[in-house]
Amino acid sequence: MLLSNHHRGQIAPVALFGMLISSAVLVVMFNTGQRVTERSHVANAADAAAYSGAVWTARHLNFIAYSNRAMIANHLAVGHFVSYVSWVRYLNDSLAAIDRVTQWIPYVGQYVDMAEQISAQVRDVTEQSAEIAIPALDAWNANIRAAQAEAHASLAFRHLQNLMSETGRAYDPHILINDRDALSRMPVELRHMLDAQLMTQSAAVPAFIQRYSVGRDSNALQELVTASVRGNEDLQRWVAGERGWRENLLAVQLRKRGTTSHSQTADGADWRAEDQLRYRTRSLFGWRSWRRIGDRVSSASAREFDSDYAGVPALYNVSGQPGDSSLRIAAIATKAQARIASADLLGMSASDHPLAVAATARVEFQRPRGLAFAALGERRHEYANLFNPFWEAKLAPVVWSF
Repeated sequence: MLLSNHHRGQIAPVALFGMLISSAVLVVMFNTGQRVTERSHVANAADAAAYSGAVWTARHLNFIAYSNRAMIANHLAVGHFVSYVSWVRYLNDSLAAIDRVTQWIPYVGQYVDMAEQISAQVRDVTEQSAEIAIPALDAWNANIRAAQAEAHASLAFRHLQNLMSETGRAYDPHILINDRDALSRMPVELRHMLDAQLMTQSAAVPAFIQRYSVGRDSNALQELVTASVRGNEDLQRWVAGERGWRENLLAVQLRKRGTTSHSQTADGADWRAEDQLRYRTRSLFGWRSWRRIGDRVSSASAREFDSDYAGVPALYNVSGQPGDSSLRIAAIATKAQARIASADLLGMSASDHPLAVAATARVEFQRPRGLAFAALGERRHEYANLFNPFWEAKLAPVVWSF
């Protein structure tokens, strides 16, 4: 049976309509695939920018912690050196006094005189070394303080923003990080939230740490110096006043005593060391008080070798009260949808809203665990500080994508 002429071609509209639907489906699938791919790419850039910003910040905090420790170590080295100078002077003065008594004794006087000459040479070398070493250590600390100030200034948000922007462009030149113009094209309900978040972040990063000077540090510097002396056997023996000996006789006790005191003010610092020999005798009611042998006390001070010795007049630490402090770094990556390869067919055009993904990283203080680090005990905890370089960066879950 043959079709009549007026039924011919009726399948063409149906075929064209099917092709139209198929084309629309293909366009939607292509555009959706491109958006998913680009969203993943933008998300990776946001994660990388946030993490790199957190790592950069953590390294600056660790540098400041290392430099705080270095200044304290140099300051303690000066105290150790001053104590040694005082001890050498005491040894030389004691041998000189003995030489005056034994010079008339055959043979003994010759050996004592030789020992006194050797101690005098050692004294000269030690004092000359102190005249070089103490000003050099003080100048080194001045350079460290300048480096700390530069590191603190580098925490300004514009430096952090430049770093994160460069990280985003490394993924794609068209990806922007925390760009105000791009965020202004976001929906109103998101725009205000993001602007507030970036403003808070720009103020929080540089204000996270603070410079504390002597007199306004709640005696933190003095406590650090004292704790450092007590934590080192050599410093405990030399600086804390244990560089001596005691001899017990029947009715007399001899004690060689050495002490070193520390002072730090806004005008400068000083270490003062004294060494002397003391004795006490026994009475019917017990031992009498200690008395000094001779009128001369061997001593030394840091100001003797460097009149402008500054010590550690200021240091940096986490702002506010001690606690578990952390810093949040957010990166909002955006890319204009016009930059996304898509098929603008059948009335489908790119949206004015950019493709946006937010990522967050945290800078946290975490004391390492292991054999290299002493355990603090079950109920002890180390709060965030800038005296131990235990700052690290961690990625947080993605907040949102649009």
